[in-house]
Amino acid sequence: MSKPSDGSDRTDTRERELPIVRMRGVTKRFGDETVLDHLDLDVARGEKVAIIGSSGSGKSTILRITIALEGIDEGRVEIDGESLFTMPGKGSDRVGAGADEVPADERHKRRLRERVGIVFQHFNLFPHMTALRNITEAPVRVLGLSREEAGARGRKLLARVGLSGKESAHPAQLSGGQQQRVAIARALAMQPEIMLFDEVTSGLDPEWVGEVLNVLRDLAHQDSEESMTMLIVTHQMRFAEDIADRVLFLDGGRIVEDGPPEQIFSAPEEARTREFLDTVLNA
Repeated sequence: MSKPSDGSDRTDTRERELPIVRMRGVTKRFGDETVLDHLDLDVARGEKVAIIGSSGSGKSTILRITIALEGIDEGRVEIDGESLFTMPGKGSDRVGAGADEVPADERHKRRLRERVGIVFQHFNLFPHMTALRNITEAPVRVLGLSREEAGARGRKLLARVGLSGKESAHPAQLSGGQQQRVAIARALAMQPEIMLFDEVTSGLDPEWVGEVLNVLRDLAHQDSEESMTMLIVTHQMRFAEDIADRVLFLDGGRIVEDGPPEQIFSAPEEARTREFLDTVLNA
C-alpha cells in the first residue's frame, strides 16, 4: 500500500520550479541616466543564459545587481525566493513579497551573495600571491576550510581549467588567458550555485580567447544534476549560440528579445535585434 503523501513532494516540486534568480520591475539609475528600466527576469536553476547587446545597454549592471555590488532604485530582486535588498522586519518570520520588510543589512546581503560567484573582464588577481594561493585564500578566510582542504580543492580546479603545474606561478608569470582561468578557478572554489561572467574575454589577446571560452564551454556542458546556473555577458555571438539555453538581447535597459539561441540568431522577431546582429556578425 502506498504511503500517504504529507505534501513534501509538492513542496519539493515548488522549490525545483522556483527561479533561482528573479527580478521584478528593477530600475537602476546612475544620475540622470536610467540603465535598467523596469526589468523583469526569471532564471531557472541550472539554466545557462547569455546576455547580449550594445555597450551601455545594461548587461553588466544586471550581473552587478545579482551579486549586490550595485543596489537598485525600484523593484525587487530575489535569490532562490529570498529578497536580496530587503529583509523581514523585526518580529516578522515572513520572507516573501508583501511581508513586513526593511532594507537589507550587510549581513543579509553577504549571506545571499555567498551563493553567487562572479568573474570580471579584468582578472584582479593578487600579484604577490601564487595561482594556488589566489584560489585558496577566500575558502580559508570565508568558508573556514583548512589550508590542506583548500589546497586540494584549488589543485583540482587548476587541473579543471587546464593549469596543472602552475600552482606556484605568480600572475606576472602567466599569460592573460592563464590569469583569467585562475580567476575562474578562484570563483569556483567558493562553490557558488550561480556563476556570473562579465565579458571575460574582451580584455584578452585573440590567441588567448579560445582557451578561456573552452573552459566556459566545459562548465556549461557539464552533465550533473547540480548543474551550475550561469549568466554570461558576452560579445562572442557564436559562443553564446553554442552554450546558452536562452539568449537575452538588451537595448536601452530593457529586454527587447528573449528566446532560445536558434531563434535569436537565426530568426529574430524584433527589428532592433536584427539590426544589432547584422552589425556585430558582419563586423
